Amino acid sequence: MVGLSYRIQVRHLVVEKPEVAELLKETINEVKGETKRIQMLMRLAEKYSLCSSKADGGNLGWIEMGSNDPRLREYDPVLENTELEEIIRTAVRNHKIEKGRLFGPVQTRQGHHLLVIANEFGADNATDFTGSSL
Repeated sequence: MVGLSYRIQVRHLVVEKPEVAELLKETINEVKGETKRIQMLMRLAEKYSLCSSKADGGNLGWIEMGSNDPRLREYDPVLENTELEEIIRTAVRNHKIEKGRLFGPVQTRQGHHLLVIANEFGADNATDFTGSSL
């Protein structure tokens, strides 16, 4: 069946110093519940993040991770920070990042990032994809 896909919506915050990233990580991880952690990251991103996505709670948008359409083998980068996108794709591929759980900090040329998958689409079928970039 062609047409199924797996997409993730990623939110993040980025700060200059690793110590600040660790403090923000502790603050977010103290919050119980997936939705409340995502909301906390959004609030902290609006206040502290160096990225312009801060105005939208650190929303980086949707990233196509895989499809069962055999015509789709490679995906063009979606994020302006391609280094961060590669980190995200690798983390998903290696099952190191999951919806609602904080990931990071990870470092790119932009700074130190904390990431969360805020939403998923098609995750139930992700392991069945034949044309996946995963």
